[in-house]
Amino acid sequence: MNRLQQDSTASLWPRRLLAMLACVALLGIASESRAQGKRNKEPPGPDPMVELEKLKADLEKQLADKDTESRAREAALKKEQEGSLEQVREESEKRLAAERLERQGELLRLQKALEEAAAREEARERNAPPRVTASAPGLSLYGYLQADYQVRQSSEDQLSSDGRALNEDRFLIRRARLGLYMDRGYGEGRLEVDGNTVSGSAFRVLDAEASLKLPGATAAAPPIVMATIGSFRIPFGREVTEDDRQRLFMERSTAARALFPGEFDLGVRLMGGWQFIRYALAVQNGQPLDGTSFGGVDPNHQKDIVGRVGAEQAVGAAEVSGGISALRGTGFHQGSAATKPTLQWNDSDENGSVSQTEISGSPGLSASPSSNFTRLAFGADASFAFRWSPLLRTIAMAEFFFADDLDRAIVPADPKGIGRSYRELGYYAGIVQEVGRWRLGIRYDYYNPDQDANKNAKGNPVPTDASYSTLAVVAACTASWGRLILEYDHNRNHSGISVTGMPTNLSDDAVIVRGEVLF
Repeated sequence: MNRLQQDSTASLWPRRLLAMLACVALLGIASESRAQGKRNKEPPGPDPMVELEKLKADLEKQLADKDTESRAREAALKKEQEGSLEQVREESEKRLAAERLERQGELLRLQKALEEAAAREEARERNAPPRVTASAPGLSLYGYLQADYQVRQSSEDQLSSDGRALNEDRFLIRRARLGLYMDRGYGEGRLEVDGNTVSGSAFRVLDAEASLKLPGATAAAPPIVMATIGSFRIPFGREVTEDDRQRLFMERSTAARALFPGEFDLGVRLMGGWQFIRYALAVQNGQPLDGTSFGGVDPNHQKDIVGRVGAEQAVGAAEVSGGISALRGTGFHQGSAATKPTLQWNDSDENGSVSQTEISGSPGLSASPSSNFTRLAFGADASFAFRWSPLLRTIAMAEFFFADDLDRAIVPADPKGIGRSYRELGYYAGIVQEVGRWRLGIRYDYYNPDQDANKNAKGNPVPTDASYSTLAVVAACTASWGRLILEYDHNRNHSGISVTGMPTNLSDDAVIVRGEVLF
């Protein structure tokens, strides 16, 4: 029962009790009066019925008063409860109204933000350059830019004897390439152009391939056999064939840059793979695009034959690859024009005085024809990668080069010119650690362009170390659209001369910062 019902029930009990007591009292008085009358036979007093009526009237009045009081309390209680309910209802309505206003404000702010974003997107689309898309299936466009700032210890504000600037503390565009790739099942083509400011502003065709192929078993598998004609990477070793977008280090090792400058040469190639076997065999001009003398032009009719046989296999979280390479080619010795007789003084004892034995005459010579010489190279490479987790991956790599008269960039080999062959030796080993989008790598490379080098020191021939070595440490932050790379190179070579005239190490450490974006 609620409070009103409890108060109503409680107010009825006194009235009922009073009514019962009144009836009992009236009955007792009436009985006593009749008995007394019979005993005493006295004259009758007041009429008991009248008294009873009067008592009844009093009781009814009391009961009425009680009822009025109970109804007044009930009305007051009801009014109090109705007031409490009304207050609760008003507070709830106020709270709901405040929440409704807050939600409307949030909706207005969200709508405004969406309108601003749409306006920015519309402005970006309106000011954006025209979009380039492929109009045919199997056709794709790609490009990338590598912009550098470098500082080198060997930099000088001078010019070399051939007029080349010796300052290397500068900004430069190392590579700015745009390529087009086509894959039509049995046909494949590639065209890539390159712009750079390494030796002044330059723009050239780099990769130009036309291929006919027999596709592999799956889209991800290499073709079983593919024949290519055009300009393509020389198929020797690991570094020469590596894409510049995949390599973490700024440049290839010293040996790779000396033996295969520019990495590209013109010719024909047969390559492919089956299961884990990979092979490539090419016949090329033998004059890489960045060669010092005849880059891209073949001065003799003989061609270089170069190839590689290797294997690639993924085993669980590990990836293993390796191979051996070989090259046999023909170099070109440029002939000389006719000369006049000359008189020459050679200060062989370096005392600054002329002696009879130091003066020699040179008769005039007739023009000499150009000639060819044979060059050879062998190589071996291996790499291992292991993925520890989705964000953690380790890569280790190594490669060796053995060659005769193949240097075409750092110390160009010309046995016809000096009367003996150059024996070149080079190698590198490195490791790269990937942690999410961060990369950290270290690599040591060594290259000796002439293992039989010697130099006259105060009139006496002495063995000379002609080797180059570099310890490179690199760190990079990568994203799907590019990379920011910082590299420190500790370079050692013996091209310097001490104050006593002896060969010494030339300080040539370098720091390079590179920004790379992919299109």
